Amino acid sequence: MGEKKSIAEKSSWAAAFTVASVWFGTHVGGGFASGNQVIQYYSQYGITAAIYPLFSMGILAVVIGIYTRFAKLNGFNNYKDTFRAAYPKPSMEIFFEIFYIVIILAAVASAVSGAGNVLTNFLGLEYAGSVKVIANLIIVAVLIILTIFGVKLVIAASTVLSIGIIITTIIMVITGLAANVDAIAQSYLDSGAITELSDYTHNAGAAIWRGIFIYLSFQCVSIAPMISASEEMSIKGMKRASILGGLMNGIALALSGLMLYKWYPLLNALQQAKVSGFEKCLNIPNQTVLTLVGIKWILVMFSILLICAFISTCVTLVYSMVQRFQAYCFPKTIKSQKLRGVIIGAITIAICFSLSLLGLTNIIKYAYGYDGYYALFVIVIPAFIWVLPKNRKLMKERAAAESAVKEEAAPATNT
Repeated sequence: MGEKKSIAEKSSWAAAFTVASVWFGTHVGGGFASGNQVIQYYSQYGITAAIYPLFSMGILAVVIGIYTRFAKLNGFNNYKDTFRAAYPKPSMEIFFEIFYIVIILAAVASAVSGAGNVLTNFLGLEYAGSVKVIANLIIVAVLIILTIFGVKLVIAASTVLSIGIIITTIIMVITGLAANVDAIAQSYLDSGAITELSDYTHNAGAAIWRGIFIYLSFQCVSIAPMISASEEMSIKGMKRASILGGLMNGIALALSGLMLYKWYPLLNALQQAKVSGFEKCLNIPNQTVLTLVGIKWILVMFSILLICAFISTCVTLVYSMVQRFQAYCFPKTIKSQKLRGVIIGAITIAICFSLSLLGLTNIIKYAYGYDGYYALFVIVIPAFIWVLPKNRKLMKERAAAESAVKEEAAPATNT
């Protein structure tokens, strides 16, 4: 703990932006970039899709700020030590561990399903039945090869891929907002492919509950990397990082929500009418929007980058599971650390492949959703009832200690 105090603490907005980008990179993964997450939690409910993300990410910024400050005040740089001290009993840290493992497994499963879905859409195939299984198996085969032989390459390339998918998503959102949706919808109405546009889901309670509280709860997955990334930040710098992170994530989510709100009536109508090529169009709605707009080069770039982003997510998260459980995989029986890693990786991939067959929509709706319910009660609420009071006490003790140091130094200065 003493060594950490020697590190020069950063508080500038530039340093805060770097830390906030860790949260942004964690959030803007395949589920966000595909648009599936945005449709399910925001756009289907109407114009509130442009408003509720700001509330959701704003509250999450406060929650992340509480936990990162607590970690800083105690000299912690990882989530395990932080939550052992945050809960009334150290053993309760298992609550966060359960949430974290479930969300990682769900994220890998959704990435496998999402990559398979993008691949079949790009090839003009329907993502169903044997095609779905084969597509997911292809992604899993690539995943196994990269996890065993190319994990370092993928981790090194993950930043570039993240930047690429963010830029392409921005272009896609601008394109979707600028496009004449009414004219495109009218062409399908005139052709008889659809008889009417779909209506929004009119359920204000569900829109608030799912869009604000459940979404922010399962996004608590960002707490762990934010604790590590904030190690060299000052208290002031961490506050700035939380503010910037809330704004970056909230605005990006709101813009994406606004764009897909505009397209939702047509997309849902095409899927409900089972129009050829659009039977599962809400699985990867952003890709569908680009198909309807007809700008091929953006569609090709987006599809390739999205598949790469999904695979990158899979490899890095499977690798994190290997790192987490490798030491516990029969250490006395299996001496080879590499073999233990392969076993953990194989088990993780097998579980995630099975889950991937549920489909991206179901994984995001149920796995993310239920883990969000769980996180609300074991992470979000405890931040306010247990951790915030501890922070206030620690800040008072810190202020008192600094005041005492100043008083001791005063006589020497006067002399």
